Amino acid sequence: MSENSFPTVTVDLWGDIASFTQSESKVERRTYPVITPSAARGALCAIYMKPAEFYYQIRQIQVIREGTRFMIRRNEVTRKADLKHNPITVEDNHTQRGAEYLRDVYYRITAEMIPINGTDPRKIKHEFEQRLKGGKCFYQPFLGTKECIAFFSPVDEEKQPIDKSEDLGIMLYDIFDIRKNQPLNTAKKNGNTIRASYYHPRMIHGCIDVPPYDSFEIFKPEGDTYV
Repeated sequence: MSENSFPTVTVDLWGDIASFTQSESKVERRTYPVITPSAARGALCAIYMKPAEFYYQIRQIQVIREGTRFMIRRNEVTRKADLKHNPITVEDNHTQRGAEYLRDVYYRITAEMIPINGTDPRKIKHEFEQRLKGGKCFYQPFLGTKECIAFFSPVDEEKQPIDKSEDLGIMLYDIFDIRKNQPLNTAKKNGNTIRASYYHPRMIHGCIDVPPYDSFEIFKPEGDTYV
C-alpha cells in the first residue's frame, strides 16, 4: 500500500427485495433502478464501523442482478397519534399508498476506507476482512429500507456483472457530508442542516464508477442552491 493510497474492500450484497426510494417521490414511492452510494455505505457500516477511525468512500458498484420492479400497496395512517392528548381512530385517518420494490438483486460494492485521526489503514482493512469472512455485523444490513434484508459475503468470482450499459440519470449520492463522518442523528444534534447530494451515474457493462464526494461531479448543496 503506497503512502497516498487508501485500503480498498469489496463486498457482495444481495437480497430478495430492495427499495432505494427516489428523493422526489411523494405519494407513490418509486425506487431507483440500482443501489445508491448512500445505501451501499450504510450496508458496509452495518458490517464494520468505527466513526472515530475511518469512513467509507464508495468507488464502484457492479450490478450482478438488477432485479425486476413490483409494487406493494399498504394502508397507512395519515398522522401520528398522541395517546394522552389526541388519540386517533385508524378508520378515520388512513390512506392507501404504493411503494415500488426490486425483486432478486445482487450487487458488488467496492469502497475505500479513509482513515482519520492517525488510524493505521492496514489495521482497519484487516479487521473488516475478518468480520466479512466470519459473517459478522453490528446489525443486519439492508437494501434501502429495513424490511429489505441484505445478505453479504466475500466476492464470488463465479458471478460477473450483467452485460448492460445505461445512462441512469440523476440519482441520490448521500444524505449528508460523508467527510464529517457523522450519523444523521448526531448531525441534527449539532445543528447542521441535512441536505442531500446527487450524481449522474452511467452503467457500463454492469459497472458504475462512483466519483469521490469532493469531485466536481457531485451536486452538493451550498445554501439554497446546488453546485
